[in-house]
Amino acid sequence: MILPSLPLIVLTDLDGTLLDHDNYDYRAAMPALACLRQFHIPCIFNSSKTFDEMLPLRESMNNHDPFVSENGGAVFIPKEGSAVFHSEMTGSSYNSILNVLQLLREQGFRFRGFHDMSDQEVADITGLKPEEATLARRRHASEPIIWEDDELRLSEFLSILSCHNLRMLKGGRFIHVMGSNDKSEAVTFFRDYYQTLWDQEIRVIALGDGDNDLAMLESADYPIVIPGKNNTLKPENPATRFAEKPGPAGWNDTLLALLNDLTKEVNRG
Repeated sequence: MILPSLPLIVLTDLDGTLLDHDNYDYRAAMPALACLRQFHIPCIFNSSKTFDEMLPLRESMNNHDPFVSENGGAVFIPKEGSAVFHSEMTGSSYNSILNVLQLLREQGFRFRGFHDMSDQEVADITGLKPEEATLARRRHASEPIIWEDDELRLSEFLSILSCHNLRMLKGGRFIHVMGSNDKSEAVTFFRDYYQTLWDQEIRVIALGDGDNDLAMLESADYPIVIPGKNNTLKPENPATRFAEKPGPAGWNDTLLALLNDLTKEVNRG
């Protein structure tokens, strides 16, 4: 085990943050990614994407660190020397979510989820390629649904979900039904994990651009806000830094500047 040059870990959102919002390109962030590898600082993807969607992304970026899927619902830690992962469910399991949704359907609520759709249907609705839709349907901790009922019944739907310890997260196209978890769960989990592993106190850098990233940013020691497509987050943490550029270019510049400042701080100490 190689200890990092700085006692840090990085947790980052993907879409619109490390990945360009429109074309999913990450090349503008390659200098900062290389710097993290040089310092042996883990770069932990913390995304709404599924496990299977994130595997090819990790491979393309030469990333071998743990990662978090479905808005903090499941944590995956690679086992050294193998392609196997140790997993931790921090939210409700997919089967338990489907069971509650079936109960609600039997009570007359009208909606359709990924589990009810074919790969082609998901591709048509999302704009994903059919093979990408296949990966998006392999879920562990949340179910995207399309609401087909009266809007007035949505609050009743939410109330019943909460009785089962579930909640809704509204996205651009879907309502995501999930446990009480959010992306901040990963900050707590990995702060404890690496402090135990390295036997030293560590600090957390977090980067995000969307509303579902706010809890993660607030929980971090060094939040970095990437300009969002529609609005820019404003965490209350006074250590927050705001990237001037969107996507991977802002991710790269702001993270490199922070690492430079923290290196100077260590050297002065």
